[in-house]
Amino acid sequence: MTMSHETALAELAEHFKPVFEQSPDGVYLWLNEQHKVCNQRLAAMFGYDVREWKEADDFADTFIANESRSLYVWHYQHQVGGLQYPVSFRFRGKRKDGSTFDAETDMIPLTYAGHVVAYHFVRQIGA
Repeated sequence: MTMSHETALAELAEHFKPVFEQSPDGVYLWLNEQHKVCNQRLAAMFGYDVREWKEADDFADTFIANESRSLYVWHYQHQVGGLQYPVSFRFRGKRKDGSTFDAETDMIPLTYAGHVVAYHFVRQIGA
C-alpha cells in the first residue's frame, strides 16, 4: 500500500533535514504541485519565504522564466518522471518580484513509498 503524499513528504523532509540545513545550494523535494518542501536558501533565492514557496500553485509558471519553462518541464517529465537518471542543466529562474536570474539545477529522480520524487539542488550563477 502506498503511503499518503503528506506522510511520504514529511518522512523525506525529516530524512533530508541535514542536507536542507547544511547545503550551500537551495534544495527542494517535489512530489506534485501540492506536496513540496524546500530549504530557506531556495525560498530566498526566489524571493519567497518557505511557506510562500510551498503554497505556490503552478511551480513552472511561478519559479521558471518563460524562456526556460519548456526545458525545465521536459527534464522533469523525462528524467524524473521517467525515473531515468540525474541531470544537471542551466535555466532562468523567476523571482517573486518578476525579475529573473541565471541558475543551475541538479535534478535527481527518487522513489519513496510508491511515490516518484524530484530531489533538486539549485544554485544561482553569476550573482
